[in-house]
Amino acid sequence: MRHPIDIAIMFAALWLLGSMVLDHLTPKELTVYMIAAATAPAVIGTGLSYYLRFPKIDFALISATLWLVAALTIEWISPVPLPSFLIGAALAPALIVGAILHWYRYRSGERRPTWVVISRREPVSMRVRLGSRQRWAATEDQAPDA
Repeated sequence: MRHPIDIAIMFAALWLLGSMVLDHLTPKELTVYMIAAATAPAVIGTGLSYYLRFPKIDFALISATLWLVAALTIEWISPVPLPSFLIGAALAPALIVGAILHWYRYRSGERRPTWVVISRREPVSMRVRLGSRQRWAATEDQAPDA
């Protein structure tokens, strides 16, 4: 069972650890307090998503988006330019989640619907769904007038 206090402690520890790691990777002018303030909304949003038991895909999208916003905020408040590798670190979660979603959709066989224009004169009862590509055809016993 997920207890709210356990979740709060877990995400607070992750927030503190992440702030200290980012403090070590960034220039000295960017303090741990500035980093903690910039990442706090992302950690709170991710913690709430975890507590509310969002589906895994939604949770991954929310986390990646909030991390990207936090990284942009850190870049915005930094008094000196940040190292170039932090751009990759900011984009990596979003790219990984996008690749996973693309792979999941590819493996599930889900395809975009193929839209076919149907004559307005043709009654709806004459259309039959064929296959996964959603093609429509007239039944043999009720062929449309040619």
